[in-house]
Amino acid sequence: MYMIKRCVAPLALCLCALPSTAGAACFPVVGSVTLTSDPACTIAGHIPAPGTPGAWVYTGQCFSVRLSVLGFPLGTGYAGVTAEPILGADNTPTMTPAVIPVDGQPLPRQIVQTARSAITLGSGSRRTTLYSSDVTVIQPDFSSGQLEPAAVTEQIIITGTDGQGSWANVTGHLTVAGNSIGQPAPLMGKICR
Repeated sequence: MYMIKRCVAPLALCLCALPSTAGAACFPVVGSVTLTSDPACTIAGHIPAPGTPGAWVYTGQCFSVRLSVLGFPLGTGYAGVTAEPILGADNTPTMTPAVIPVDGQPLPRQIVQTARSAITLGSGSRRTTLYSSDVTVIQPDFSSGQLEPAAVTEQIIITGTDGQGSWANVTGHLTVAGNSIGQPAPLMGKICR
């Protein structure tokens, strides 16, 4: 009887937890992302060009993307910094990239950039392209006389897919903790089916 109690109690605990996790549509993800310069600004061919509905104006800062997420096929694609409208707390409009000033100083405390990405996972019939809207906050360091990122955080929202392959119609978000230009930066987040 003692042995049955020792086995049944953990089993009952697992079964109670099962309904809350068995149908879960979202799961956590971890991995890394690396950006390399893309002078051709290839992203403009993947997300509509200026002048078309839903288009974004790219600033010329464009990248090739290598996305490595545990449990997913390697992702590759393109990203580009955009000029998009934003509002201040007082509802005053401006455009990104934007700066957050430090009182009485000419140098910004933080720089806010927006971007758009198109990243493809898998191949053949399992191939899916994810589209995202990205916001990057940079703490600049001007000690060398040039802008260098002291700290970088990027929030990526998956805004849609091409509707094809294994990951068609997923949603979710990723957070990149660090500067991913020319080097891998860690990311974490959640993907939902």
